[in-house]
Parts: sequence; structure tokens; C-alpha cells
Amino acid sequence: WGALGTARSFFTDKHCWRKHLSLDPLTGGDLEGIRLRPAQGFEAADYFMTAYWVWNKLIDNLAAIGYDGSNMSMESYDWRLAFPMLEERDGFFTKLRHKIEAMHKATGEKVVIAAHSMGTMVVSYFFAWVTTPESQGGGGCGQKWVDEHVHTMVNIAGPMLGVPKAITSILSGEMKDTNVIMGSFGSMVEQFFGRRLRKDLWSSWGSLWAMLPKGGDAIWGVGADMCDQTNVGNGIKCDNNADDVNNRIAPVLEF
Repeated sequence: WGALGTARSFFTDKHCWRKHLSLDPLTGGDLEGIRLRPAQGFEAADYFMTAYWVWNKLIDNLAAIGYDGSNMSMESYDWRLAFPMLEERDGFFTKLRHKIEAMHKATGEKVVIAAHSMGTMVVSYFFAWVTTPESQGGGGCGQKWVDEHVHTMVNIAGPMLGVPKAITSILSGEMKDTNVIMGSFGSMVEQFFGRRLRKDLWSSWGSLWAMLPKGGDAIWGVGADMCDQTNVGNGIKCDNNADDVNNRIAPVLEF
């Protein structure tokens, strides 16, 4: 992903590059005539680019205490796809289930799943899928499957309630990350990959829609700038009690 070949493809023919990364806006799957699939193995996510590591440090440290390819694996997936499409197109969750069952049987131990960022949402979806009856579109393994096969799920910076920048990414092709880049390379980025191009690309990715903020006002609150000068935001709604500035969250949250 961060190799020279990717950069070369982007700068020599950005339209071809964008087309191959885009998904069908109606089906959420591949565009006709295009098949782009994730890399596999530890090399798929050890480094993003030279000197920019992702999982490499964790892989190295686990190897130092005895883990290797026989009892550790990297489960890469197409991070553009909506979670149901991961199973529909790639059979990802079925393969993951069989991988976990095989490791459990071979070692006699429950597995530990370490997930980073959106991967935590994928794992949570997998837990729901694997315990849902087949008649309802799930894996049909029963409610006890997770307890019987998974020891722990390690959540590393997982956006379980979504991320606000997903909204601006879909609506305008803009987010914090691109604003940071704009500081030094703004004109170059806009020339080669402008906001309209970014919006068209990102809005085709079902995964980004899954990362929209969840929980409503009970979690995110109402901003103070949405209240008039006589009201204050208490984290849930604007009220007229100017003396009550405590953030309060209802004891029962409905999602």
C-alpha cells in the first residue's frame, strides 16, 4: 500500500487509480471488470511504508516470546467493504470462524484476537454474525461459540462509537487528516486528488458509512454553539438552567 508502485500508479494515472479503489455505489461490491483484493500474510500490515510501522512491533515482540506462523496469523480484509459485504463477496467471516476453530483444536487453547481501529468493529460484527442463526443470515454457531473459542479480544484504539470525521469525509471529501496534509502540500494534494474526487471515492466505501457516529446526543452531546445565549449545553440537550453546567448522561442508553 505504501510501496513505490502505489505512488507511481497514483501520480501517473490518478483516474485509473481512483477507479480501481472505488466500489459500485449501488451494490457496494466490485465495479464491473475490476477485482481488487487485500494482501495476505504478516507483510500485509507490518508496515504502511518504509519506517512507518503498523503491526510490526507487536509481531516482533510476540515472536520473541515464542509465537510464529503456526500459532499466530494476520487476518487482513478489504477495509473498503461494508461488513456484510465482507462475507457476501469474500466469505471472510466463514474463513475467520474456521481459522479460529482450527487454532483452538490444534493448540487446545482459546484464541486471543488483537484488533486495531476499524478492525475492532469488524471483530464485534463477527461475534454477532457467528452467533446468529443461519436462517437469519449468520454463522449459526450458537450463543456459546465465542466463549468456547475466544479467550480475549484486545481493542486497540477501536472507534466503537464511530468517528466524527466520517461525516465530513462523506459529505465533502475533507477531514482532519487531509487538513494536516494541506498545511504543507495543500496545492499539490488538491491538484492530484481534490475534494470532489476524494468525496466520490470515499462515499463508495461501505466501511466509511459504518463508522458514522453512533449513540446520538446521549453520547456525543449537543454543542454549545447550537444553544442560544440564554441556554447552555449539558451534554444531552440545551436547557434554560444556566446554573446547571454539569454534563449528564441518562442511565439507560438506547442505540
